[in-house]
Amino acid sequence: MSRQDQAPQRPTVGDTLTVVQRVPAPAGALVQPRLPDDSLVATVLGVPSVQREGDSVRIAYTVTVWAPGRHELRLPGALVLGPDGAVDTLADARVLLDVASVLPEGEPVESLAPRNARPWMPRAERSAVPFAVLLLPLLVLVLITAWWWRRRGPVTPRPMREPPTRADQIARIARWIEAEEVALAVDHLARMLPEGPDGESWRARVAEVRFAAGMEGTLDDLAREGLELAGRPGGAS
Repeated sequence: MSRQDQAPQRPTVGDTLTVVQRVPAPAGALVQPRLPDDSLVATVLGVPSVQREGDSVRIAYTVTVWAPGRHELRLPGALVLGPDGAVDTLADARVLLDVASVLPEGEPVESLAPRNARPWMPRAERSAVPFAVLLLPLLVLVLITAWWWRRRGPVTPRPMREPPTRADQIARIARWIEAEEVALAVDHLARMLPEGPDGESWRARVAEVRFAAGMEGTLDDLAREGLELAGRPGGAS
């Protein structure tokens, strides 16, 4: 039912061992191992490994042994869940552990003095080499950038664009009207015409027909009329 993997020499206190247990299990059954509860003899590290081998299941426990001498480690019986849903608890297994002590043989424990603590090891070594390694390429990059900056010469500013003239604005609005962008042309003409009687009358007529249904032709005529008013001397703001 169980065995302990053979080792070339006796394990000592604090060593890690692998204890293997094989249990019969029919095809389709699930095996759930249970952990040993005797932590004075050994401590289980992690979750046991479960692997099917034919008509049986191999359970491997990784344990650390603590007590010197010959001890019996009890492995609680695993739970077997059959294909039909039945649960069976197997009998406990026992493994014999023969653990050697790390203390010198033949000497009483009371006579053994603990060794002095080892000196602290430095966590880091202070050195300027990493900074020098990083500083060299950084310095080269700065020199290349400075050489390129001086070589490129002064930056020539772009000439400022002059604002469009009155004739340019009228020509642009005329193109919008020809492209049937009447609403855009009317918006610009409303800001372009002065606050005179002609301009106010034109704005009032535009406000009456702009959002009225079936008045697209009238709005187109008003756009052309406003363009004519803007082309008159003093007709633009």
